[in-house]
Amino acid sequence: MQPPSAIHALFLCGTLLLASCEESRETSGKAFGTSWTLKASSADQVQTLLQTDLDRWEAIISHWRADSALSRFNESTSTEWQSMPVEIIELVWLAKRIADDSEGALDITLAPLINLWGFGPKGLRQVPPSDAEIENARQHCGWPLLEIRDEPPALRKKHPLLQLNLSAIAEGWALDRLAKRFEARGAHEYLLELGGEVVARGRGPDGLPWLVGVQMPEASTHEPMQALRLENACLATSGTYRQHFEHEGKSYPHVLDPRTGRPVAHALRSVSVKHASAALADGYATALLVLGPEKGRAVAARLKLNVLWME
Repeated sequence: MQPPSAIHALFLCGTLLLASCEESRETSGKAFGTSWTLKASSADQVQTLLQTDLDRWEAIISHWRADSALSRFNESTSTEWQSMPVEIIELVWLAKRIADDSEGALDITLAPLINLWGFGPKGLRQVPPSDAEIENARQHCGWPLLEIRDEPPALRKKHPLLQLNLSAIAEGWALDRLAKRFEARGAHEYLLELGGEVVARGRGPDGLPWLVGVQMPEASTHEPMQALRLENACLATSGTYRQHFEHEGKSYPHVLDPRTGRPVAHALRSVSVKHASAALADGYATALLVLGPEKGRAVAARLKLNVLWME
């Protein structure tokens, strides 16, 4: 798609805000270091189910929790096969698919670089790393350094310092799984948001597609913006404005380019992807943001993605 008009930029380039609806019930909670919100006629009836699933997955795939299965893999320096929960294998294969589709733009092996730049669990930094530090960390990154096995589920490092970060797809993946759980219980009309990513099923109590709104990158967290209707679709946004640090007048966003080992330096502020799958919307949004406005649009056109861009 072409760059959005001014009004499109208002509602598809920032953190999602759920619109109010008096006839639907709302429940919320915390997970993955962020928050979730569910709007449905029976929201309170599935709150425990939702939170239990999210807590269980967080204990497996979180790179912030030292006791998670992913963190234990990251801390290990073994180059032998290591047994993994099926959830991690599923996420790795999903990331590999998006990486292949986007010419390697999505790289879950960048954890050493993410930590080096201060965007991982080891904490923030005030000064960019040196060129030598970046090049050293890059030696520990790359898809060729990771092997995946389905039966029995396992991963193997080809470099002892390889580490994974699944945050670019974890929230969307969780939304897709929760949607299947809800629908298996007979819930077909709801709006579920996790960390700014959203899945909408059916219609709202007013008989219209669910009403959602987003905010501009520079807007305050709770500032209302233009609304849009979403029905049987997912929406994910990746932006350079969400996490960053400033040094000597230059901003360093948390989105890293695998081709350079450094934060993206183009003018693109955010990418929003509408897709049937929340996981794919989540991953493609990040990949396209990494690629930048020119290459990203070419890849989006090839993949026939529904994308809106904010520069």
